[in-house]
Amino acid sequence: MGVRLAMKKELMGLEDSDMLTADDVRTHLANSVKKQKEKDERGFSVISKFNDTHSRLVSGDTMRKTKLEFERHRLFNEVLYTRQSVDAWLDSQTN
Repeated sequence: MGVRLAMKKELMGLEDSDMLTADDVRTHLANSVKKQKEKDERGFSVISKFNDTHSRLVSGDTMRKTKLEFERHRLFNEVLYTRQSVDAWLDSQTN
């Protein structure tokens, strides 16, 4: 993790919260997929789908329904996801 990202996360107060940044979600997805060795190609697909969903949310396109619960940080306007919704979304994508 870079210094800039670490400082930003500290300023947002995410250390002990249940909220994840997009980078945290990508790391979580990659680690979860690594545990399932026989599904390497599926892992790439899951991260790709998350990137697509995240891009739509950042651009303001919330027309499609998604299981990912999110909110925007008040100061940084960063899209943050709840850990439970990320886990539920991952389960729905891998099953």
